[in-house]
Amino acid sequence: PGAGEGKEVGALNGVITWHDDRIEYEADPRQSERLIGECGLTGATPTTTPGVKITYQEHEADKLLEKDLHTPFRGSAARSNYLSADRIDCQYACKEICRSMSSPTGQSWKALKRLGRYLCGWPRLVYTYRRQVIKSIDVYVDTDWAGCVKTRKSTSGGVVMLGKHTTKHWSSTQPSVSLSSGEAEFYGLVRGSGQGLGYQALLKVLGLEVPLRLW
Repeated sequence: PGAGEGKEVGALNGVITWHDDRIEYEADPRQSERLIGECGLTGATPTTTPGVKITYQEHEADKLLEKDLHTPFRGSAARSNYLSADRIDCQYACKEICRSMSSPTGQSWKALKRLGRYLCGWPRLVYTYRRQVIKSIDVYVDTDWAGCVKTRKSTSGGVVMLGKHTTKHWSSTQPSVSLSSGEAEFYGLVRGSGQGLGYQALLKVLGLEVPLRLW
């Protein structure tokens, strides 16, 4: 921006701010506030993590949520899903909550409220992109073999880094049951490779050819 021109712009209710040495991006901060309010947790004591895995015993004892709470749960779960696109720290927890939208249970409601308590302590997340010169695209992936106690499906997680900048992140349940940790890791590598190749092609269009590294 030139002298006297605006240095802040909104994008899908997010805020992009231009500084001389960096660009900052913050997701819509109102989504966290609304989610906290919907869960009745305004002013609640925050937790240090957005979610925890349930045990097999907790899964066996789990029961369907009361009918009158189904609609509120689904609305808040959908909000968490929207928020997770910009909140890398909450993405796994939000993904697990949304898996219960068709048949909410007591454990899924508990997970939603834990996410709300986490956001009470960390309602905002600002990405900082400083000036840099990149030499490669680095994609980091990992999988959680048979991590779901309900289905024994695995989760693939990953992040695309351009230098020190996070440009893409995901956490998704694998569609099929992996019979070994090696199979689960292979699916995670394929997903990460596809994301990295996509960014490599995008940068080539912009006139920047850089190698791809998968970790």
